Amino acid sequence: MGILVEKSFFTSKDDVLIDIRANGTWPTTFVSPAYPGVEIHWHSEDVFAYVVEGETSFFDGESGETQQVGPGDKVTIPKRTLHAEGEVKDRVVYIIGTPEPLLSQDFLRIHRPDEL
Repeated sequence: MGILVEKSFFTSKDDVLIDIRANGTWPTTFVSPAYPGVEIHWHSEDVFAYVVEGETSFFDGESGETQQVGPGDKVTIPKRTLHAEGEVKDRVVYIIGTPEPLLSQDFLRIHRPDEL
């Protein structure tokens, strides 16, 4: 299964926290600074990303499609799914839900495609 983008999924932080509780995940905040994008990669855990501020895109390595995301959108990235975040012109603020609390050095650790 590839990534899932749900447009206009939430309207408030409370909506996000309700969904995080429903998923049984742990919330944290993540800020992507301005940059040209990252190479295709995967993570060892499921990631639920709620876009609070800013705009970017996500490339889905399974479908080959790129989808634009912005405030109110939810991006679900199943573990071991090849994907890439696109260009960030200013910054993107996410609330991220992960299945378990992670140490900072393990949070969203990027794995190369050849490590699958």
